[in-house]
Amino acid sequence: MSASFAATSSEFPDLTGAVGYIGLGNIGEPIATRITEAGFRTIVWNRTASKSRGLSEKGAQVATSPAEISSRCKIVCLCLTNVEAVEAVVFGSDGLATRAGVMKILIDNSTIHPDVTRKMAERLRKKTGAKWLDCPVSGGPVGAKAGTLAAMVGGDAEDLASARNVIASYAGRISHMGPVGCGQVAKACNQVIGFGTMAAIAEALVLAQRSGIPMDVLPQSLAGGFADSNVLKEYLRATTAREAAGIAVLIRALVDARTGMAGDRYRDRFSLLLKDIAIAIDLGFATGTETPMADLVERLYRDAGE
Repeated sequence: MSASFAATSSEFPDLTGAVGYIGLGNIGEPIATRITEAGFRTIVWNRTASKSRGLSEKGAQVATSPAEISSRCKIVCLCLTNVEAVEAVVFGSDGLATRAGVMKILIDNSTIHPDVTRKMAERLRKKTGAKWLDCPVSGGPVGAKAGTLAAMVGGDAEDLASARNVIASYAGRISHMGPVGCGQVAKACNQVIGFGTMAAIAEALVLAQRSGIPMDVLPQSLAGGFADSNVLKEYLRATTAREAAGIAVLIRALVDARTGMAGDRYRDRFSLLLKDIAIAIDLGFATGTETPMADLVERLYRDAGE
């Protein structure tokens, strides 16, 4: 089941409960902003405290620890870089799980392994009674700012119904994928498609250039055709704006690797990408599914970073 929702405050009947948000990076900060601007009383925490300043200026309260957030908020959201960060925030010495009673639902927007998600969800339930929704998102910082992210949710349907208004403040599409862990499975599939598309675009750009077509001409010429995609649109937008981040830099890295210009300057850019694609490869191994595309993407980006 999936449905689309516009993030307008008139659609939220009960804005009295506080919503916690932890992890104010490139995706988490605009998501927390959307939640705040939708009218929810938002309480935020970030390991680097200075990153909370912008949300504070927009009306969010700043907590001193994850434990404080779980003691004040029925719904708490996370967007963290890896499983180690999620483990520390949830089960650390001053983590969410140290305060039982108030927090009822944890929404994890991070991208981590579904098997680890299932284990942590059960551990949290036993320790605090709180339920877990794995809710990774796709659409990048641009989608987060616009409130048009695709949210792939794993967990109980009743818990999703309780949290839907919060998720709808930053997601244009909310899809219930199944029990806990299924959201992360869907995100792994999303990454295979997305990263594979980036690799194909990079290959086409180099081929075009070596055949006499300027690289900046090709993306525009494909707009509206079968080769067009959100990935290509975002690459065109970002390169036109001369942004050296996100999809643009990931595609540029493969282009530079093919033309011998990469060196080692991209090495630190690919840790999250390689982490995500490794999840897909591991799922393939666990289910007896060959993953030649994921394997190729992993090799291409690992080589580009060396």
